[in-house]
Amino acid sequence: MGWMFVPLVEYHGGGEAATLEPLSEHLDAYEAHLIQNFGAGVQACYRGTRLYDTEVTKRLVKETVNWYKKYRDILNSDIIHVRRPDGRDWDCTLHVNPWLGQKGFAMVYNPTNETLDKRLVLPLYFTGLSEKAKIRKKEGKAITYSLDRNYRVEIPVTLAPKSFTWFVIE
Repeated sequence: MGWMFVPLVEYHGGGEAATLEPLSEHLDAYEAHLIQNFGAGVQACYRGTRLYDTEVTKRLVKETVNWYKKYRDILNSDIIHVRRPDGRDWDCTLHVNPWLGQKGFAMVYNPTNETLDKRLVLPLYFTGLSEKAKIRKKEGKAITYSLDRNYRVEIPVTLAPKSFTWFVIE
């Protein structure tokens, strides 16, 4: 867990470059803030007078909050940093909890301006899984993977520029 700050309105300087208002004109940045915070199990301080300014913005906030509520238990579990963010390539965090039905939850981000095709190696030792893992991308169909001798699986990932995805591990 951590403490984060999301300046929806100007706060102690920074001007327009450090402000998300008007929210409807910065949906991509607003969604990135929401997903990165919720995806890391972080409860942030949203500094502003409103969480949405149009119906489109309201739908984005509602969908993201509902997504967080659906996966709250695993998203609030321990985190393994699979690849540290450096802004030059993909990064990934893996939530793990062997006592839940959802044993793992991988958040994968592409901060670059290029499409990335990768083979993502997920270390599943702390999920409690030892032989097989059912992994689904977002709400898709689960695929069963065999863990190697080091309790890892390798899955293909394609990420559009400036995008994210997630994988549920059971």
